[in-house]
Amino acid sequence: MTAKAEWAEIERLFNQAVDLPPHLRCALLASAKAPVRSEVEALLNTDAETFLSTPPVHLAAELLDRQPSTLSPGQRVGNYEVESLVTVGGMGEVYRARDPSGTPVALKILRRHLNASPQAADRFQTEARAASALCHPNIVMVCDSGESAAGLFIAMEWVAGPTFRKLIDAGPVQTATAIDLSAQASRALAAAHAAGILHRDIKPDNLMLQSDGVLKILDFGLARLAGPVRLDPDTMGASGTISGTLSGTLLYMSPEILRGEIATSASDVFSLGTLLYELWTGQHPFAGETPLDVFEAIECRLVPAPSTLRPGLPAAINNLLLRMLDRDPDQRPTAHQACDCLTHEISRVVRSVSRFS
Repeated sequence: MTAKAEWAEIERLFNQAVDLPPHLRCALLASAKAPVRSEVEALLNTDAETFLSTPPVHLAAELLDRQPSTLSPGQRVGNYEVESLVTVGGMGEVYRARDPSGTPVALKILRRHLNASPQAADRFQTEARAASALCHPNIVMVCDSGESAAGLFIAMEWVAGPTFRKLIDAGPVQTATAIDLSAQASRALAAAHAAGILHRDIKPDNLMLQSDGVLKILDFGLARLAGPVRLDPDTMGASGTISGTLSGTLLYMSPEILRGEIATSASDVFSLGTLLYELWTGQHPFAGETPLDVFEAIECRLVPAPSTLRPGLPAAINNLLLRMLDRDPDQRPTAHQACDCLTHEISRVVRSVSRFS
């Protein structure tokens, strides 16, 4: 998309979203690409009087500054040498880089215009603290974090392999592999919850599979310590919305988050259940033509039993997925319970294979 087309899309979405209530606004923006969504959200949270009174030349400079500040190969960020740009998101840019020993790392840098935002900087630093507090083979390891001329940065272990999105899109996954990957994901989430940390954005793009079969959960950019969210008046936009209250990716949001309730570990379990349902069946349980269709599906559509989409699915897996997608958070299993169930299924499959070998 060209810069001109991107700003036309920003203007279109802003005009559609500005008069919507918060939950419908969230649903509308969920389908937009990350850079476009980020700009629209920034405009929606801008004080109207300040925006209208700012000279156009200053606004133009600010908008240009919001474009990705792509670093060139060979540039240094702290002790790291940039090799190539990997991706650009709403919060930052991710690069492949190398540390002083030559080891590859993933370098995430807060986008330039967000460095001046206390809320954005705090959220970025929360990611560093949350991920660095976790030491688990299925959670990406944070090597370093700090501030440089390019902005705030986080250096993480480099994970080489496909995302779960590519894995799901490639077609049916064998039963033994699907059980193993489901167990690894549940085990990682259970470890995060045991440390008092919620992820809040579990989705296929945030899980990767290494060539050795080890799964890694990435991107704790929306993570926070478990507990109530303090509603700070300073985070409220001119329209009265609370920045970050409806955070995450619509297709994988739990019903309680869509209703504006507090995120809990059960919310993460719902998101993981949605992802695993897709992994096992190849179909999303809440797919819809529009964001509003998805919103309605998550709130009230009956979820087809996974076994109807994948004949031969073990009964325990079928029941576990449906429990993880229960609309009542209190009826969902914990991530630890899900892991126990999946581990038992792994043992059952191993015993079955041994019996016929």
